[in-house]
Amino acid sequence: MTDEQKKQFREEGYLLASGLIPEDVARKGEGAMWAALEMDRDDPETWDRVSAHAINQRHRALPENRRLGAPDILACYTDDILAALSELTDVGREEIHAPKDILTQNTFPTEGEWSHQKPHFDGGTNREKFNVTFPIPISVHSILYLSDTESHGGCTFGWPGSHKKMRGLAESNPEKYPYLWDVNSDMHKVDIGEGVELVAKRGDILFYQNFFVHAGSKNANEYPRLACRNTWRWDV
Repeated sequence: MTDEQKKQFREEGYLLASGLIPEDVARKGEGAMWAALEMDRDDPETWDRVSAHAINQRHRALPENRRLGAPDILACYTDDILAALSELTDVGREEIHAPKDILTQNTFPTEGEWSHQKPHFDGGTNREKFNVTFPIPISVHSILYLSDTESHGGCTFGWPGSHKKMRGLAESNPEKYPYLWDVNSDMHKVDIGEGVELVAKRGDILFYQNFFVHAGSKNANEYPRLACRNTWRWDV
């Protein structure tokens, strides 16, 4: 990671990085994703299928597979990605490990005008309130892309610098904000600024911090956005 990349991650709360996954490895990962979905990339008529292993979220055009352990997808979490994480977080490389399974986040084309979903940060949308706010752990979330995206093609939408503002809200009154749900619910009290659409290519990975506000978006283009998610956590 360059000094500029480290600064962006620190100040803006996210970094969309390229060049950490060899092209042939990313290409095999894409093929494995299609196989896991039980779909044919060249036959749009198969894109309405939801595999027996998926959580049906067709209302979001987002069928999810939890704990997917396809070897060619896991191979995309390369040593370069783990080294980059160490440099971004100052966590020792020996404490950073590749995931053993991932969560898919594939967004399929849908009709109608493009829009993004409601802004949120990870852990703050569970109404059961089991995600406690404090102590705030060191953690990095990631979205690894296995297909090229274009504007309005299901790209992740993010709000630069929002992680500092939301964390500041949480720390301003710990008694009021014991759970991440409480913090997320009061987002309207914070000016998170203007969001940006993060257009990624196959083999790119988005790293983002705790409290970084982001949102999924509608895929108004003609090709699916294939991606998977993982989180690394370390005790403070």
